[in-house]
Amino acid sequence: MKPLAILLPATLFACAPASGPQAASVNDGEAAKTPYGFEVQLTLTPRAIEKLTAMSEMVTIAGMYWGEPSEAGKPRADDIGQINLGRDDINVQPASRTVLVPGAAIDPSVLETDVAGAPQVLVNVFTARMAHEDNLINCGIYEGPIAMARAKPVDIRCDLIEPAGEEPASAQPT
Repeated sequence: MKPLAILLPATLFACAPASGPQAASVNDGEAAKTPYGFEVQLTLTPRAIEKLTAMSEMVTIAGMYWGEPSEAGKPRADDIGQINLGRDDINVQPASRTVLVPGAAIDPSVLETDVAGAPQVLVNVFTARMAHEDNLINCGIYEGPIAMARAKPVDIRCDLIEPAGEEPASAQPT
């Protein structure tokens, strides 16, 4: 019986969900269990998926959190008068999917002391620049209350920056 007791914890550990940015790309319903997590419905055009996959390029979903300063927080506001609450970057393979943005970067104690009103989020999507130094996709954004983002998945659609039917100048024959 002892060998089973030793193997059981190792087996459970092997089955435990992964942690880190990649784990956040799995739609497992955890957004509702975290105070600031929400889902992004990411839609890439077929040509964007094809090109990014061929390049082994990833897509980054960035959740950048901020709030309006309270009286106590005004001295800590940034250049545009906001309190920076942190940022979550989630890298995923290029595919249309639902992505969990965990809201893990937000420090609740800063919300209590420095922020007046509801915390806000700016969602921006771009290529991770692992295979190419420039961003290769043009995507919509979302900016608004985290509560609204939690109400239903944030819809973000992306296509290649280069127009359909055109090759980049570096790929054209000379």
